[in-house]
Amino acid sequence: MLAFIAILLFSVPVWAEPKIQAGGMYSPKVMADRILGQKKSETHCDFPGLNGSLAKYAFEASIRCEYTCEGQAAPMASTVTGTFNPEEQGLMPGDGHHPPSFITPSSLGSIFSAWAERECLNQAEKKCSDLSRIKGSRFISASSGDWSMDEVPSCSSKKIVRSPYDSKYKLARKSQTGLMLPSSSSHPQPLAPGTHQEPVDCSTKITGKACFGDCVLPESETEGKIPLTLMTDHPYATEEKSICAVDLVKSFSEKKISQAAAQVLCREYFARRLLYTKSMGTSCAAFRFDADCSQVIKALIHAK
Repeated sequence: MLAFIAILLFSVPVWAEPKIQAGGMYSPKVMADRILGQKKSETHCDFPGLNGSLAKYAFEASIRCEYTCEGQAAPMASTVTGTFNPEEQGLMPGDGHHPPSFITPSSLGSIFSAWAERECLNQAEKKCSDLSRIKGSRFISASSGDWSMDEVPSCSSKKIVRSPYDSKYKLARKSQTGLMLPSSSSHPQPLAPGTHQEPVDCSTKITGKACFGDCVLPESETEGKIPLTLMTDHPYATEEKSICAVDLVKSFSEKKISQAAAQVLCREYFARRLLYTKSMGTSCAAFRFDADCSQVIKALIHAK
């Protein structure tokens, strides 16, 4: 029975401050060893190059979307397909990354969701002809092979969403498992912890609550099967986040943006900025958040 989150099985009080390592939270690999009574192994956090490229874990994803254009009475459904390459998305080996048993890229949940939501927005932009004509853009589900996810991981949900890299799934891939895929990262690599400073004065901010630390979940201690997760019903730690989004507003200053499009752009910027600055908890694969995009939406709608 799914009774406890792995991180809570360490005699660590739920009110205690998270133990911070160079990469972030407790290593799920160490937790797994303790749970199973195995020999304690070296912790594996997101040290650059520790376990080689993550590009070989790229997979093909099918994303179901729903969009509504200006003038339409009802939403329309569409499906887009694309390759999710964790390395191209700026991800690095995260807490507990110990292949082949534990494939836990940093911020997998938040970045995969941001990528999928943006793919839906891109599709809506094509169908509606312009970002200003998008009344609605919504992610419905994503799937690859026999893995699927039917909601965006958040801090408010009480469901469990397994990682696509959980051992029970076989993902759809264009290449053979283990074959290096070409990488041409379009996103900046994360900074070293503590090297980013938010501006003191910022006219437009994104705030929100992030939750993390529950990258793994023990299903059966006797059988030794430990699922990898993107979301559980009880995250180990939460933290209030705030970032400056002036650069996001400036980048769209010459375009007219609808409220629905602004919401998606805001969520993507928040996810990627937190990863880039190595904000606490982003080294966990199950890192996720609930964002307040009200300031960004207002600024983007009136930017031009």
